[in-house]
Amino acid sequence: MSSKLRRWLVPDIALILSAITMLYCLTSFTGMQLLFRDSDTGWHIRNGETVLATGVVPTQETYSYSMPGGAWYAWEWLADCFMAQAHILDGMRGVFLLYLIVIGIVSWLWFQLVWVTKSWFLLGASATWVMLTTCNIHWLARPHMMGWIFLLLAVLAAERVPAKLNVWWVLAVSLTSMLWANIHGSFFLASGIFVVYAAEKWLRKDESWKVLLSFAAISMASSFVNPYGWHVHAHIIEYLQDKELLSRIGEFQTFNFHVEGAEALVIGMLMVAAGISLNVIQGNYARAVMCLIVFAGALRSARGLPLLALVGVPFAISAITTFLEGIPALKGVRQYNHNLRAMDSGFRGWLLIPVIVVLFIAAARSPLFPKGAGFPEANFPVSLTAKLEGLPPSARIFSSDKFGGFLIYQFAGQRKVFVDGRNDYYGAEFCKNYLNFLDGKAGWEAYLNQWKFTHALLPKDSALAEILKLKGWLELGKDPVAILLEKGPK
Repeated sequence: MSSKLRRWLVPDIALILSAITMLYCLTSFTGMQLLFRDSDTGWHIRNGETVLATGVVPTQETYSYSMPGGAWYAWEWLADCFMAQAHILDGMRGVFLLYLIVIGIVSWLWFQLVWVTKSWFLLGASATWVMLTTCNIHWLARPHMMGWIFLLLAVLAAERVPAKLNVWWVLAVSLTSMLWANIHGSFFLASGIFVVYAAEKWLRKDESWKVLLSFAAISMASSFVNPYGWHVHAHIIEYLQDKELLSRIGEFQTFNFHVEGAEALVIGMLMVAAGISLNVIQGNYARAVMCLIVFAGALRSARGLPLLALVGVPFAISAITTFLEGIPALKGVRQYNHNLRAMDSGFRGWLLIPVIVVLFIAAARSPLFPKGAGFPEANFPVSLTAKLEGLPPSARIFSSDKFGGFLIYQFAGQRKVFVDGRNDYYGAEFCKNYLNFLDGKAGWEAYLNQWKFTHALLPKDSALAEILKLKGWLELGKDPVAILLEKGPK
């Protein structure tokens, strides 16, 4: 077999482990269910369907009866369209397959960052476990996972910055920044990454700092090409500065490192902590700053842990590699890793990619997965759907934000919800009052009278459910997750 044919037909370690990651998501992780354990997926799909059908990105809210018609920034609208198109083609299984491919791309790009930073082959392969275990806590069919692709592309661009700016780099940076700004709010990170790298190049008197600053300016300018212009930037900044609101959102809280299976996350944190110091010692200041930022973000919020794994871990193992290469006793190990990398660099396996995709599509459609893809019954009141469909159109159903996106999906946005996961739209004051009512705290009855609820879909063991039953509300249905109540005649 010629070297060129071998390069196209034989997969490298990055492609192999990407395929293994996708297989893990499909099988052991039970991704056809667990990718949908967050109900926000529901409103993303329905919003995308609306955009595809009308050709218009919404500027007013249409899904709630509590705050209808308010100014709404659907700043992930393009990701919603991708999800909606996948749903049109193959239902929830199509959405699952879309995100399965996203997971494969993220894994492949992560390896490219490992190789660009010249890490030892065995260290990179071993660190895959840390990366996957940390990232899968946020493996959810939501736009942030598409944002991971753009994050890795931005870091790779900063690492491989050209000596001079050319038209192809300008087009690449502007196009990816434009897409990122319409897919997920993390697009702000691009300019920050380029500025950090530009600062290091400037300190080294490396003229490529000018290219990096140009990348930062191009990224920021391109991000204004969205349906809302600068308003989306102001909205996201305001949202992230609202401490009262963020304190009520679980995924913005610090991760509980005492839970079972958190060992990989702790190891990742320790690796990145070491990476901060080692990169400073080795003079890789941009990487040190990046490690510091993702480390602080991971301590502050569970949402920061995947970023630590995707960006911080490669920089950490690169610094560890440099440290180990300075130890004479490890000369043989160093050469062995270099040989493995040299051999692997001769492979790519591009022709196998469509084969892999087709095999996963066939597997997802096979009888091996009788449950299919969709919201898991262990998290959502799937079995109460028929009962909900039987309620009159005028019913004012109170439900938690956990169920809001699920209801929007189940009823295609036709039955309005009280609240859902769009916390940035509802705001801190609304969320505070709603949560007090959900917990049955003082003033709950006045809140009930204010909103004139006729029905309640509540977590099965909630205190509010017991209070309402004592007040004469009738049980219409119950499953392992929720209870559906109707206001009694009194």
